[in-house]
Amino acid sequence: MTQQSEYIGSIDGSITIVISRRSDEVVLVFGGVEIRLSVVDASRLANILQSTASIPIHYDKPEPVQPPPPPKRATISHLLEEELIQVGTVLTMRHQNMDRLGTVTVDGKIVVDGYKEGSPSAAGQRVTGKTCNGWKEWRVHGGHRLVDLRWMLRAKWFPGENHGYSESTAREKQMIAIGWVDYALRKRLNPGVRNELAIENYLENRQLYSDNRYKEKTLANYRRHLRHWFNYYGGA
Repeated sequence: MTQQSEYIGSIDGSITIVISRRSDEVVLVFGGVEIRLSVVDASRLANILQSTASIPIHYDKPEPVQPPPPPKRATISHLLEEELIQVGTVLTMRHQNMDRLGTVTVDGKIVVDGYKEGSPSAAGQRVTGKTCNGWKEWRVHGGHRLVDLRWMLRAKWFPGENHGYSESTAREKQMIAIGWVDYALRKRLNPGVRNELAIENYLENRQLYSDNRYKEKTLANYRRHLRHWFNYYGGA
């Protein structure tokens, strides 16, 4: 079939539109599909395309959900900075039915038997002669284990650096995390392990609005904050 083709324009640089003229009608070729139009309608469409051909069309896309950034690695120095321990704090570790002692230094090290070690695990290995998890083995004399203090530290850091939340939301997330860690440790639970019953008990014991609508909304927000907590620190 003999016909004359005329290029009209493009949309967003990817869709080309050509009008093929016959004696009694116009065939619009759009992405390989022919649409037959009257000459008048095709002329109107051509005028519209010519006036908008150079304007790109943008489509709003939802921002991809970013995974939480990796949590910062905690050290004894960080515990000192947050005043969870002090310089000179005495640590104890039970080994072979004896309490071994370590002392925290100003530079975040632990002195054991006259040797300065750079981490709780290295200090624990100095005592046991083999690899051990010093965060779990050492505790403040008469107080918390270092691993418990590390959870308190993580709650103070939550929701992490460059989180993108408003200041008020970040403060609320931190408040819920600090409260959860305190509750979990008092119940001798691992704050990094999701325990649905413990979570519900923790939330129900908080002082919330007396109005049921606000209470349910607040509980929903707090549950979201705890989901974020477990995504961020779960298993850490």
